[in-house]
Amino acid sequence: MNRWKTRLDNEEGGPNRSPKFPLPSNYQFLLRYAVLEQDKELWNHVNLTLTKMAFGGIYDQLRGGFSRYSTDMLWKVPHFEKMLYDNAQLLSLYAEAFTLTKDERYKSVIDDTVSWLEREMKHPDGGFYSALDADSEGMEGKFYTWTWDELTTLLTPHDVTSEYFNATPIGNWEHGRNILIRSDNDQQFMSDFNINKHDLDILVKAGMEKLLMARNQRVRPGLDDKVLTGWNAMTIHGLLDVYKAMGDHK
Repeated sequence: MNRWKTRLDNEEGGPNRSPKFPLPSNYQFLLRYAVLEQDKELWNHVNLTLTKMAFGGIYDQLRGGFSRYSTDMLWKVPHFEKMLYDNAQLLSLYAEAFTLTKDERYKSVIDDTVSWLEREMKHPDGGFYSALDADSEGMEGKFYTWTWDELTTLLTPHDVTSEYFNATPIGNWEHGRNILIRSDNDQQFMSDFNINKHDLDILVKAGMEKLLMARNQRVRPGLDDKVLTGWNAMTIHGLLDVYKAMGDHK
């Protein structure tokens, strides 16, 4: 375990190198080890990692579901492909973490990822599809990212949604586009913008709904419509773990 710890990033979570893969089975092991051995350092690292992933670009902030991996150290720029097997195992990991922490951020990830699976990945005859491509219209991430002009056209002048998700006029990614990512310090954001939690939640929720409506009009990434037994078994396992952790939360 000491050798493993030398490879951990205790500032941004995950390994101390890029690319960063979620590796849910590894983190489920580390979570259990931290609890059984009462290892506070490792416990903090696992929770840091789960929070950073949930707030980063690797997670779809508007619809839920995780991309395959982050190309950088910050969980910011993903390879935008969404795989069924990743999300299935991440459901189990976040469900176990929620059981131990009751962290509402983990519950939100679980709720949104389950909703994404049901809405976008479910075959009408049963089972779940395998993956969503990274590309649309010949560009990786185009479906998920935004120019500043797109954001300002869709959102009202006093809306803080763009700033909340760390968008900038020049873009926080390539080609002047913005990946939606969250800060882990809402208190600082509320202080900077002189806004209370109630109003922030209302504004961001309304802003997200506007962005979703616009995104739903875009050309969607390609769908890998295979229904694979092994990956579906992982998904069923993940959904059962969610039920054990949260009950009938829908």
